[in-house]
Amino acid sequence: MADEAKTVEFDPGIGALAADLYLDVYVIENDIANMPQFARKARYFAATYRKILKSLINNLGFYRGCLGWAYYIVNEHKGETFTGNPFVNYTEEQKAQYAPTEMVDFCIEYLQKFESDLKYFHVKNVKLPENAKEILNQYREFLAMNEGFINAKTADDIKLPEGVAFSKSPLEIKAELEKAIETKNLDDLINL
Repeated sequence: MADEAKTVEFDPGIGALAADLYLDVYVIENDIANMPQFARKARYFAATYRKILKSLINNLGFYRGCLGWAYYIVNEHKGETFTGNPFVNYTEEQKAQYAPTEMVDFCIEYLQKFESDLKYFHVKNVKLPENAKEILNQYREFLAMNEGFINAKTADDIKLPEGVAFSKSPLEIKAELEKAIETKNLDDLINL
């Protein structure tokens, strides 16, 4: 029982809730690319952009939630050992192939294209979270400075980028994360 008190989950359960933005974008973009007429492309985009928007917002919530969880464990679980870090046991071959920032890089690039597509296809009244770019850049820095967590064995191994700030206490953030996991909705984590 004493060992149990000295461990903390690497992922509280939000990883399983992250959307596959790449797949959603790939399917819709591929369909649009194969349509010959602009009007048809515009109608299709207008009918499907909400799926991409939902995935984007889900990913932003996931990224902000990861930063919030890191903030919580760094402040409340100093020195404790992680349980469930899938990256720490990577083989040398897996480490060589691992690109920890690949998905967030895709999101950063795609966010610009999505904003452009909204204008190009004349889709109006779509509001992206104001802090979207900030979340993406902070999460990218977080992944890079922690080397994709391949060496993260304890809470002390986690580093947070300087600009990451929260208006809530670590325990309040934990409660918000638990609520998001229970409701299976990461969207509210954007505003942690």
